[in-house]
Parts: sequence; structure tokens; C-alpha cells
Amino acid sequence: MTEQNRFKEVINEIPVPSEELDAILIDAFKQEKKIIKFPFKRMVKYTAVVGILSICTISSAYVSPAFANFVTQIPVIGHAFDYFILQEDYYQAYEEISTDIGLVEKSNGVELIIEKAFYDGNTVTLSYVLRTEEDLGSFPTFENLPTNISNAGYEGEYVDGVGYVGMMTLSMLEDAKETVNVIWKPKSISSDQKTIKGDWQFAFSLNALKGSHISINEQVSKEGITVELIDAIKTDVNLTVNYLQNVKPSVHNNWMYVEAELYAIDNLGNEYKVPYTGGTGTKGGDSSEDITWNATIHGLAQEATSITFYPFAHVSNSQSDNKRIDFEPIIVELE
Repeated sequence: MTEQNRFKEVINEIPVPSEELDAILIDAFKQEKKIIKFPFKRMVKYTAVVGILSICTISSAYVSPAFANFVTQIPVIGHAFDYFILQEDYYQAYEEISTDIGLVEKSNGVELIIEKAFYDGNTVTLSYVLRTEEDLGSFPTFENLPTNISNAGYEGEYVDGVGYVGMMTLSMLEDAKETVNVIWKPKSISSDQKTIKGDWQFAFSLNALKGSHISINEQVSKEGITVELIDAIKTDVNLTVNYLQNVKPSVHNNWMYVEAELYAIDNLGNEYKVPYTGGTGTKGGDSSEDITWNATIHGLAQEATSITFYPFAHVSNSQSDNKRIDFEPIIVELE
């Protein structure tokens, strides 16, 4: 009780108007961010993750060290998305329609926080922060995926004073539903320096954003490779596309790997990257490189009535021994 009373007295003695304190909090959070573009990592039948919850740090002559330490313990739900908004403006729209999760699990000295999430009817996107007392070096990976997830991809970075912040996309190519239950029990976290065993457990449900299904079923072929756009789901903020690559076995006489991707331009002239969130080997495929992909256009213009996809593929045996193949475009009506 004596310690609590002393702490209250310290807070009451801080000569900072509320308006100025608010400004300090905002500035301090922004100072921790660095505009860094993250490479999106390809994950085919592999691992996944989630989350973001930021912690403010204050370095001002007007605020006592005791109060500054107190503020660093306060999670600010929603502000973490700001970090990714600095990287890509389209995350602003996702922040407005996402669900606050606010789940925190701590095990073996590592705190994992799932902050926000949204589900577009095909893909779950999660933001998270990983806080640890020691530097893990490279961006950490997780031992296992949440259940009911086909594949995933992630991006993230270490932010001073906050921790490892990340954005994870989880695809459900085979089992899209109106409501998805996410159950995640990672048993270890790994980096280039070490592996930390632990017991983190999360469970929550998400309802799908309102969207319209677009049947496509159009394909183009060239040099033994076929790219087929299967269908798409359009929401107010994105367009998620399912497509597959079929590879004739004869292609492997010259090339070991095949990776089909998409680029797009709408009828208004807006150009879009179409990053995939992952892929799954096509059942019954004739080639080991027959893969069904899931990809998302972020920030799709709401006024667009059609979009043209430009498929291309990279065939390779190594990084230096590769070739690009461009296919005929496929036009998709959005209305």
C-alpha cells in the first residue's frame, strides 16, 4: 500500500497538461517506426503466424522515469496497425474493418500477443507482436500452423521498444466458410540464433467480410505450362484470387522448379501487385510442380468494373539458371 501511494504521488506531481501528454505519446510511438519494405516469404505447405500490439515508450524531460516505465506496460490496441500502414497505405482500410482480438500468452520468457484479425471469406490476416527479454536476431518463425489452415505467408520486422511485429496471412483453399475458428498452439519459436520451447495457446472465431463470389475458370498455356484462374472473392477492400499452375512432365527435362504469378491492371488504369499467400500441391497432378495458389489484390479501387490479369511464370534450376514466361492476359468482370 505504501508503494502504491508513493506511485500515485509521483504521477500527480507530473507537470504535463493532458493535451501535451497525448502529443508525447503519439510522437514517441511514431519515432519507433522505420519505413522498411519487407519481402513477402513464399510458403508452400509450410508454416504461419499472426498479430500486433504496440507498447509506447516515452523519452521526455517532462515525464518522470517511474511514469515512463508505467506507460510502457499499457497495450494500445489498434495502434500497431499504424506500423504496417507506413509500409502500405491499404492497411488503413483493413484497420477499420478488422476485429480486435487482444489475446496475450506468455511462456518461457516470451510474450506473444495477437492484436487484430480479419477474414475475407478465403484468407485470414492476423497482426501480432512477439516480446522477449533477449534479442533473437532474425525474424522468428513458428513450429506449427493454426488448425484448419492450408498454408500461409508472413512479413515483419523488429521495432525498437516494441518487439517483433508481424502480419500473417492464412489461406483456407479447401474449406472456405462464413465463420472460421482459429486454434493455434505454437510449441516453439525459432530464429537464426536459437529455438525457444514454450506453450502458447490461442482460440478465436472470425466472421467473413461481406463479399461477392466471382467465377472465372479461364486458362492460358505456353511452353508446357498452364495457368488457370479459378475464382475470386471481392470485398470492399480487396480481391482474393484462387488460381493453379499445371505443368507437363516434359517441362522437367529442362527445368526443376515452376512458379506462376500474377500482375493486374483495372479498367481505370490502376496497377496492382498480386502477392500470393501460399500454395498447395494440386491433388492428382501430373507434375510435382502442379500447385494451387491463393493471391490477394489489396486496395482494389471500388469504382473498377473489370480487371485484367497478366500471368507469368519463372522456371528455374537455380537462382542463376532461370527464365521468365509471359502468358496472354485474362480479363475478369467485377460486376
